[in-house]
Amino acid sequence: MNSINPQISDEIAGYMKKEILPAVPLQIDQFSSQNIEILINKLNILRYFCLQKNVDSNIIQKIEDILESSQVFWDILENNANAISDLKDTYKVRKLDLESTLVSQFEELISGEDTLRDVIINAIATTLGWKSDTIWVDMAKKEHINLSKSYIMSLKDELWKFIAESSQNGNEMTIKKASEIGEKMELLMNFISGENVPALMRIMFISQIYSLLLRFRIIKLFINFTSEPDKT
Repeated sequence: MNSINPQISDEIAGYMKKEILPAVPLQIDQFSSQNIEILINKLNILRYFCLQKNVDSNIIQKIEDILESSQVFWDILENNANAISDLKDTYKVRKLDLESTLVSQFEELISGEDTLRDVIINAIATTLGWKSDTIWVDMAKKEHINLSKSYIMSLKDELWKFIAESSQNGNEMTIKKASEIGEKMELLMNFISGENVPALMRIMFISQIYSLLLRFRIIKLFINFTSEPDKT
């Protein structure tokens, strides 16, 4: 990244910390297209400011990538508003707290390629835990929801992009290892889109992962504008 005036860098970091990061919905009851519209507006403001200040084009591209992901997330929430409403009601009634489990699983996924298998196993274990609860029956009654396969494909692209950005072992990568990652990714996608997983569960997984992806990518972008290593 080209050198940025420290004052401008601090201004951007402050805006991201105060306005953008808090705008990323993390709880199921915060998932709505309206909330994502707020986030998109703040990201557009950031992009405009960075363009006016001639910030490095690589940084601009990262902001645009985050904007693109946010727009896909908006589309998912907007086109599945009724399902999200059902999910919120079910979630509140059962007082389930799956965020911590999903966060843990996703952190495993981005911590290194070799742990992707464990993510899949943990995700299946979590779902089997749901099967023992009557909530599974409640969700199965709402199978009229037709979740577009394009969302699964978009999610896969987002995960591939993030894993590629986060990988630190490029010198050790081989086609065979890359193919193994691809196979594991397919297992994860097949699990999420499997016939035995209720549509509401699919929407929850996809929405939660998109939310986490946005937050982690914004945090990585935020680090670019911190002038000191220990600055928060």
